[in-house]
Amino acid sequence: MRRSLFALFFTSALLSVTACQQEKKELLALPAAYNPKTADLTFNKANLEAFNLMNEAARKAHVKMLKETPGSFSGQAVHEAGNGLAPTVEEAQYGEWELFAHVTDPVLYEITIDYQIFTTAALGRVLAPHKAIAFKGTVLDLRYDSEAKPRKLTIKLKADTLETITDKTPVATAPAAPAAPAPPAPAAS
Repeated sequence: MRRSLFALFFTSALLSVTACQQEKKELLALPAAYNPKTADLTFNKANLEAFNLMNEAARKAHVKMLKETPGSFSGQAVHEAGNGLAPTVEEAQYGEWELFAHVTDPVLYEITIDYQIFTTAALGRVLAPHKAIAFKGTVLDLRYDSEAKPRKLTIKLKADTLETITDKTPVATAPAAPAAPAPPAPAAS
């Protein structure tokens, strides 16, 4: 009896020491697949740098192209809050659910990115606040305040797909070349 009691005590002590030595995961850490700097996104680091270097006319042309190409925008952000929209609200024409999200750390320099996303209630209602999300859709409006400190990109989007990024989401990387158009050559005088 004494031997079995000793064996039981030794086994439980060994298990508790082993459990304490396992790597501890930070509970509030964002998943590895959340990486707005290098993922294949419309405004990852390389694409945002190309957009930032464009002159005003080239930026307007790029934004116009994004607005006119359905489903051409892809992004990642951290969901802040969301709510349903009554049919009488003007922006209900874009979707029955509105949510707000932001990129936690600047993708390039100090440029902040904020999103106002419209979608269906079925997609928006299931999202938990403060979780990383990925989305694809069509740009409704895009404002770039290049004179502000910090510079700010505010994007209004109608999302076709919207999902929570988890630890099980595959980690993707960006393509080698930027997807944003190159800035036009200076006009000859």
